[in-house]
Amino acid sequence: MSLEDEVKALTAATSEQTKASQDLAQEVAGKMGDLDKKADDAIARAEAGFNDKVNELTDHAIEGHKKAIEDASGGRNTILIDDQGNPNIMVRIPRFNYEDANAAILAKHGIDLQLGEGTPTMFLTNGAPRGEVLVAKHLASSGKNGGCSVVGGVQPRTSVNYDAAKALCENKGANWHMMSVHEWAAIALWSLANDTVPRGNTNYGRSHENKLETARRADNGTPGDASGTGRTDTGKGPDTWAHDHGAWGVQDLVGNVWEWLDQMTLKNGQIITTLDNNPSIAEVNWHKHGAYFDSPSDSMSGTGNVGSPILSNSVTKRNGPLDDDSHDYPYMNSSNWAGITQSATYQKIELLRRLLLESEVTNSVTGGIWARNYGNRVPLRGGGWVGGSGAGLGALHLYNARSGSGSTVGFRPAFFV
Repeated sequence: MSLEDEVKALTAATSEQTKASQDLAQEVAGKMGDLDKKADDAIARAEAGFNDKVNELTDHAIEGHKKAIEDASGGRNTILIDDQGNPNIMVRIPRFNYEDANAAILAKHGIDLQLGEGTPTMFLTNGAPRGEVLVAKHLASSGKNGGCSVVGGVQPRTSVNYDAAKALCENKGANWHMMSVHEWAAIALWSLANDTVPRGNTNYGRSHENKLETARRADNGTPGDASGTGRTDTGKGPDTWAHDHGAWGVQDLVGNVWEWLDQMTLKNGQIITTLDNNPSIAEVNWHKHGAYFDSPSDSMSGTGNVGSPILSNSVTKRNGPLDDDSHDYPYMNSSNWAGITQSATYQKIELLRRLLLESEVTNSVTGGIWARNYGNRVPLRGGGWVGGSGAGLGALHLYNARSGSGSTVGFRPAFFV
């Protein structure tokens, strides 16, 4: 065999060996792939089983916690898990009658609020009554999956504007909504009728009315120290900071942070609300009352306080241009919302008395009022940690545009059963 033939034979043998090696490598790779897939499938099954067990244990733990709270509170508190997986401790507020509340307020405090008769608007949706409404026990705090929670012992969620707060509540799922003016007012009237009007964090981590009533501040500062952040943790105050002066009541309605409320706006001074507790009604369809906050001055100079608003059937003096949502012009303020003047020709409206926007007496639930009768303003109630006597169940802030936010502003969800 010639040298050339030997080279050709060697080349052919090498090619056969290479092909055999490649075939073997492919066979080995295929078998390894099968092994990897079997291993991956086994791991996936194990992880799925583990996650199912974790979820099952979590559900059991939540159900156990829920049962414990319901048993301890006699059913007055419960826990709801929203669609985003966040826990929410809720207080059941049962239906009552206006005439019974008014009679109790008259007997205990000697004042007739002239609330009329029947079911409070909190428990009516398009005229249909509800037996109860669930209201968040605490101010909303941060939650997972972009949502919010309602739990005790944490800092409330703040720096959220009106529309963002409303969306956070509605994103929790069906029947969730942001607390409304109807719910706030009904709870306030119930507290007044039962002589359990709450105090709260109204003086940098303590109550201005009872300075021994304190809770942990966000900055761990000294109660009453006017420096730093005096906002307190949710629910850490005493029972007197609850709407019923008890462990199972709605906490922190007074002070700590102002709370956005839904179903009301003040547009160019005109009071606009829903007629009962119906968050599904589009804002453009809310009822325009023949009631306005008129001003004692027609000044549009500066940005200061021009005096107490006047409840009237029209605006005769305005402090800023129509539809201007800015803070570039004066505002109105009174230290006692219930004591503001009503014009001589004002036609009284029962619903506004029920919503604590109009008052037959000057000594109802306490709190100041701030308002601008130009632009579109949405309500905050309750007061903040610096509020002092200006905070209270009657405190009403119609000063900001809906885009406003800050560390002194929060919100609270509610739920229809």
